[in-house]
Amino acid sequence: MSHRRLILFLSDVEGNLTALRQTLKRVCEAVDLATPEVKWVEPPPEGLADAGWHAVELELPPAPGRKARKSEQPFLEEQLDAMSQAVAQDFRDRALGLFVDREHSYARSCISGPGRPSKAVEGEVLDVIRQAARWLDVETGMLARLFGGGNAARNLLAAAVDFGNEPGRSGPPAPPEPDEDDRFVEAKLSQARAYMEQYLNARK
Repeated sequence: MSHRRLILFLSDVEGNLTALRQTLKRVCEAVDLATPEVKWVEPPPEGLADAGWHAVELELPPAPGRKARKSEQPFLEEQLDAMSQAVAQDFRDRALGLFVDREHSYARSCISGPGRPSKAVEGEVLDVIRQAARWLDVETGMLARLFGGGNAARNLLAAAVDFGNEPGRSGPPAPPEPDEDDRFVEAKLSQARAYMEQYLNARK
């Protein structure tokens, strides 16, 4: 499995990849990027459809070497927020984008809805996956399986269990604080900026 993966989670989409490609093409053309290939994630992650979501993977081009990258050259994953917002607008429903780069321990997620301000979080992979799982109302372990691989997947799943996000744990889950998501995002903002700067510097 690739170290870098970008998946869009779409709400109540009836297999219309053609319309999705048109939306992504508009976003990519605005920043002079080639439109990525898109495909349904197969097999569908267990429990995702029950929560009202479908998963589509965007094919990422190979990461260039540090010397090959020009500072002004955009990357597809840098358009994650714009893609999530455009999909939510065009499909008139919620959309969530999740990019994970396990090699650099970096991830970013953005959730958008029509007529609503977007929410985004970035930073360490597990932190971002946990927040994305909350937004999707699915188990953290399910997302960890999508973005892990070998030992990485087991480590993510073990951490998810530690945080009480896996099914089958003993005892009832502790009730979340009413504004837990907001506090989580606020607490991570300054840290996320540092991670983003680290990540971009590593790609130069």
